[in-house]
Amino acid sequence: MKNVIYFYCAFMLFIIQGCVPEGIDINVKPSEPRIAVASQIIPQSFIFVTLTKSFSPLEPLATGGAVDSTAFNKFLVTNAFVTVSYNNQIDTLHMLTPGIYISTTILLANYNTYTLNVIEPNSGLQTSAVTTMLPQVQFDTVYPVIIKNPTDTVVKIKYVLRDNPNEENFYVVNYILKQPSKGANLDISSYFSKGSNKILSTFDLLNDASFTDNLLTKESILKVGSTDSIAVEIANISKGYYEFLTAFKRTGNILNALETEPIHFPSNVQNGYGYFNAYYPNSRIFYLGQY
Repeated sequence: MKNVIYFYCAFMLFIIQGCVPEGIDINVKPSEPRIAVASQIIPQSFIFVTLTKSFSPLEPLATGGAVDSTAFNKFLVTNAFVTVSYNNQIDTLHMLTPGIYISTTILLANYNTYTLNVIEPNSGLQTSAVTTMLPQVQFDTVYPVIIKNPTDTVVKIKYVLRDNPNEENFYVVNYILKQPSKGANLDISSYFSKGSNKILSTFDLLNDASFTDNLLTKESILKVGSTDSIAVEIANISKGYYEFLTAFKRTGNILNALETEPIHFPSNVQNGYGYFNAYYPNSRIFYLGQY
């Protein structure tokens, strides 16, 4: 009986081995790099644009290979000619650090159209994008809720927002934590001192369907301490940027992205990736230790 079993196992292994196809050598041409754009416009302050270059999935950054600063820096857009046009004027941005560009003049708060143009002479890469700053909106009310349980403390932000029924609207609510930087921090926000503004990964995306009778009351739980200082900001955003943030939220993190379907990110960037956005936030600052 044992001989029959051994013979059967050997036969099955032979069959399985015979079903495995031989390897095929393929030559995959890496995709051509393009410029990826991210931006932040702070009214009455600066235009802030980050520029990087896309890379092939075969590059070390994508395959998990060892990456040193030299390899990483080649994906940063350096010494580019970057301009933002608006209100019949052109603002030339200067490179703060490789990949980071900032305006040299004060940006007036207005609701005009902004046009970004980028040329990187070394690579010949060019890209452009157009966006519009929408009118500012405000919370009807917003305040923190501190719930002290025997084993932990829960921090919530509760807010009420009223929607304009006469137009299609999209909103984002961001939470910014006051947290001194432990390394390089290029934030230019003015809520807290420079280098102390950490945008939390928690953010709320709202559209007209979020409202009942044009009114929304919402609570969001934050992973912050009961004595922290935080800023809560709301902004009226475009439909395109809403769709971009929705796709971004679906990715979760890098590990989750490996287990989910590929995400297509909407973009307003011509011949590039990312999103050039301009929104005018309204914010409130809370010192939670006072509640």
